[in-house]
Amino acid sequence: MKLNVVPKLTSFLAGAMLLSMTTQLPADTQPGKITVVGLKGTASASAPGGSPAPVKMKDIYDSGTTIKTDKASSVDLFFGKSLGTMRLEESGTLTIDKFTLTDTGADTVADVQLNLPEGTILGNVNKLSAASKYEIKDPRGVAGIRGTTLLASAAAYFVLLEGSLVYVDVPPGGNPTPYTLQAPPAVYFSPLEGVKPAPDDLVNSVRLRLPSPPGIDIAREHVPAQVRDDKPPFVSPGLGGVQ
Repeated sequence: MKLNVVPKLTSFLAGAMLLSMTTQLPADTQPGKITVVGLKGTASASAPGGSPAPVKMKDIYDSGTTIKTDKASSVDLFFGKSLGTMRLEESGTLTIDKFTLTDTGADTVADVQLNLPEGTILGNVNKLSAASKYEIKDPRGVAGIRGTTLLASAAAYFVLLEGSLVYVDVPPGGNPTPYTLQAPPAVYFSPLEGVKPAPDDLVNSVRLRLPSPPGIDIAREHVPAQVRDDKPPFVSPGLGGVQ
């Protein structure tokens, strides 16, 4: 029987500081756009109820899109300057359950909900506003992240190089248990070991696999005018493809 962790997680997620958000959001909310800024090998993407189509550089995706990578392939997905880039590695599946951006006048509130049923993602999530929410759901639980550099696996395995992460683990037939990860120094989590210091070889492996930021031209495309400023978000050239 497939475990549905959502009802069990409600009380934990509502009370976790890293997952907090305002009870009411202003009306100026825009759907977020995800841009393909790096591609190695082959991958496919599909909208809800739609047929898979090959992923191409500079493709734009909305909430509800499911992306699948083939063997020896990866896709870099740019969520905007405040949310950074995520890389879906080979033989992975990632669904963008929700992605919205709300301009409050003082800052931008992001609501990102990712579903990772298989595979591994790596990325950099920049510092978010206090009201923002960024969640990664796997078959065993849900992680809330803030200002992180991390690896997240569908096997409920996390490596955190920077930032904060709260993972609510729901073992089969067990009760939800929250774990807090903070770095630096780098740490990792697995259901069998809990939170442990990350060895140097693991840290180096994650750093080598992290996606690069996209070029300025892509970084500014498809970002709603209501939630961007006039400054270029990055100064690094290139498209951040897999090396």
